[in-house]
Amino acid sequence: GKGVDDVEIQYATKADLEKVVPLFQGYLQFYGRQFEEQEVVTFIKKRLTNDDAIILYAEHEGKAIGFTQLYPSFSSLALKRAYILNDLFVEESHRKLGAARALMEEAFVFCEQMGAAYITLETHPDNVAAQKLYEDIGMQRDDEYWHYTKEFK
Repeated sequence: GKGVDDVEIQYATKADLEKVVPLFQGYLQFYGRQFEEQEVVTFIKKRLTNDDAIILYAEHEGKAIGFTQLYPSFSSLALKRAYILNDLFVEESHRKLGAARALMEEAFVFCEQMGAAYITLETHPDNVAAQKLYEDIGMQRDDEYWHYTKEFK
């Protein structure tokens, strides 16, 4: 995998569950979501088994410190594949190493290789650090379209 300084980016497989699951749990905790570990393992294992997602993870000195998860989608208007960057997380103790940037840049490389029309993500208006990164690496905020959601229990 490619990386910045001593951050290496890897593509996760089922063999990497024990590296990815703790990061995913950290991500869920950050958003105040509580799940049993087995539920998390099952969710990640299914994504990787079914090829429902591309999970990239960052390693620093042999330790997995961050990840991003891309969900495949499509662009009807471009007649091409597209990707939704659903999750991006770096352990608090390993921030400022450039891991988030390295993950994003590898995600862009992957999307270009797949002939994708675009990659998209959403972030909270308060998350200024993330917004700065996204703008630094050439992403543009969409002020043209409004985002609607209906939640199901």
